Amino acid sequence: MTTLSIRITKEATEVAEHVEGWIDEYIENLKNNDYNKKKRLMNLLKAYQIKKSESKIIASWFNNLKEELEEVIESSDEDLKEGWDFLSESKIRKLHEFVSDICDDLESYGKITKKKRKRKPEQVIKNLKYQQNIKVGKFTITSFDPTQILTSKSFVALNTKTGDLYYYETSQSFDIKGTTLQNFDESKSYSQRIGRHTESFCNLASTAGVAYVQKELNKFKTKKKIATGRFNEHTVLLRVLG
Repeated sequence: MTTLSIRITKEATEVAEHVEGWIDEYIENLKNNDYNKKKRLMNLLKAYQIKKSESKIIASWFNNLKEELEEVIESSDEDLKEGWDFLSESKIRKLHEFVSDICDDLESYGKITKKKRKRKPEQVIKNLKYQQNIKVGKFTITSFDPTQILTSKSFVALNTKTGDLYYYETSQSFDIKGTTLQNFDESKSYSQRIGRHTESFCNLASTAGVAYVQKELNKFKTKKKIATGRFNEHTVLLRVLG
């Protein structure tokens, strides 16, 4: 086997030798019209605990063979083709595909994925506009802590200027970008004008059990509209439901 020009670990060298053995076996099977089993390179890389940087180095070596095969396929140079005349053109194409898959797996394994920095709840909601408290009829309604949105599965809010009630539900985790709610289920979330029921429902949402609040939500007969996820200074966060 050709020595890799950059110093790598013994394990990485062994993996490269394994892969070269696979390629030799693949060529022999092509020559003899035998079946070639699929190789699981990713499992091999993990078993040997190959570093991502080493995977890229191994890929660069096998890329040389990949490029040589591309030249054989595309070039009209007879001298170049003569070195591979023990295989038909269709078999060289199969070999090229096999080597390309190896290179792709090595490159993919070698990609360094940056971990998304976890934001503190306070940072996520810092630009969220909402109304902290307001007097609705006889009752003073106070918004729940907006950081609770991030750990909830459903909640209700109210626009005190328009009288629109908002119900939001998610099967993932809510997120907030600026003043807009993200990751809510659009098929289950909605807004609904509750008009003269605003005062009684606000009191109910603040004092009654979750199951009862959800039951009362289903009693409103006005048309449900698409929830936008947008919040403003008139939005009171009424109750976390789940």
